[in-house]
Amino acid sequence: MKHTMKNVLAAGLSLAMMASLAACGGSSASSAVPAADSAAASTTDSTAESTSSSGSKTIVGIYKMGTATWFIQEGAASQKVVEDAGYTWKFLDADLNAATYMEQLNTVIADKVDGVLVCVPDQNLSQTTVDMLSEAGIPVIAVDDALETEDGTKLAPWVGIDGYNIGKTTGEWGANYVKDNNLADDDSFGILLMTADTVSSCVPRTDGEVDALKENLPDFPESRIFRADCDTSAEDGNQAANAVITGHPEIKKWLVLGVSDESSQGAARAIESAGLGADSMVVGLGAYLCEDEFNNEDSCFRAAAYFSALDIGSTAATEMVDHIEKGTEIPETYAVGATIVEYGDDLASIMPEYVN
Repeated sequence: MKHTMKNVLAAGLSLAMMASLAACGGSSASSAVPAADSAAASTTDSTAESTSSSGSKTIVGIYKMGTATWFIQEGAASQKVVEDAGYTWKFLDADLNAATYMEQLNTVIADKVDGVLVCVPDQNLSQTTVDMLSEAGIPVIAVDDALETEDGTKLAPWVGIDGYNIGKTTGEWGANYVKDNNLADDDSFGILLMTADTVSSCVPRTDGEVDALKENLPDFPESRIFRADCDTSAEDGNQAANAVITGHPEIKKWLVLGVSDESSQGAARAIESAGLGADSMVVGLGAYLCEDEFNNEDSCFRAAAYFSALDIGSTAATEMVDHIEKGTEIPETYAVGATIVEYGDDLASIMPEYVN
């Protein structure tokens, strides 16, 4: 799949790469909202301050990157469920900052809220989060990134994505791209895996991609598979990808498989700045940035694995409301899968929540 393109302006990087998520992350860096999402972010900011006047109980969502499209959509889905139940909803943005998160956690405990949905900015805070909320008698559901121990044992109910199978779906699509374009024997072609090794929810995504590549391209040389580890934000993804791209000038054509839309977006800008966009393909994970990327004729971001933030948000909120209202036991896990969307697909029918 080749397409024409002009060199993308490096000066536009800060606008193109601001939201971050896909449901991943974990550093203390902050992230702003891209211009395309400013209206949604403004709405979310006001929602965070508002409450439902009729609500007799309060459920709070604390999100590690509250300005990211993914969490805006997820929070809006949770808000609808909560307010339809007659409860109060509060949306809090930890801004990828552990100190900010701890302040917010202390505040919701002091406010004696009735339930918390949380995506922690640092999974090292998992045990602390569970201990503090348990001591306060406040039920918690982890969304996207699990509250878990270092060995992966979940400490609280979790609602998120099936990372491994989503990664495998992405890897299978990537392997078919290599076959369809006869790239396996092209020494100037390389595969770049955008990884986030410090984020437990992201590691299975990469594992799935790697397994799919091995199964479908068993003879592809490992020497032409590269990794760029980052915190899943666009800025960090750009820096990590740029280091690999500049370090391997022999590679003129890239296939990038991401663990988030933002890190893939950052990699796309790095590839384009290097003048390699016309013969390269970047695949995101989340698909919430696809509309802007597909509408950008200069972009080499041309496919993504789509899964629904609305599903996660509404499911987690429903589980919490049922627990508070009826005493229903919260299920331990709930995971969603993914489908691949490509440039030229009818995004409005596939993922209407992310279009316009």
